[in-house]
Amino acid sequence: FLHKLMIFSVYSFLFSVILNVSMGVMESTHQYALYMITAMIPYFAFQEAVLTASQSLFANSSILKKSTLPPILLPMVPVLSTVVTEVISILIIVLATWYLLEQISLSLLFLPVVMTARLILSLSFGWILSILTVFIQDLRQAIGLLLTLLMFLTPILYPVEMIPKSFIPWNNLNPFYHLLYAYRSIIIDGQLPGFGFYWTLLFAMILLIFSKVFFQKTIERAREFI
Repeated sequence: FLHKLMIFSVYSFLFSVILNVSMGVMESTHQYALYMITAMIPYFAFQEAVLTASQSLFANSSILKKSTLPPILLPMVPVLSTVVTEVISILIIVLATWYLLEQISLSLLFLPVVMTARLILSLSFGWILSILTVFIQDLRQAIGLLLTLLMFLTPILYPVEMIPKSFIPWNNLNPFYHLLYAYRSIIIDGQLPGFGFYWTLLFAMILLIFSKVFFQKTIERAREFI
């Protein structure tokens, strides 16, 4: 948690003070920090979940070979553990928003739905990548780079208004944009998420079904490579 807090502080200082990124009406440094951190908290939770889940079969190879524990549970444990840190972080940012912006809304009651969507996406990618990293071991080194690239391609550290108009359609196809924007809508704006979030939720549920079937169909073959 302290490690993430340090990263939040560095990014806030870099983008708001050094690079002077403008957030429209959110002109002060602490307002930019709220804007940025509100999206970074769930993204970092997703990042941590995917990184640890993708390594779960190798990390628990002895359990996988000797125990009767269902293998599908192994990627689930690190994914579910990220909920604890996310809940604590979200609680802090909600209190900070109430104190600094003097704003709190009943829309916060919808926050568990948005967090569930984040959890479903994390679990889906965790199941898929835990299998793929067995067959493509170089992928284990590439996942961290791909997640960092995704973070910079998604408007987390900068407002969506800064994206060139020609790239807006591609950005709208990014489910993580709609997911993280839903967090901002609820916490910062005090509003329910827009239509894009429900598209993301549907995508997450379809991906969850696919990833579970994919894991169950390939796990026995993957055992031979571990």
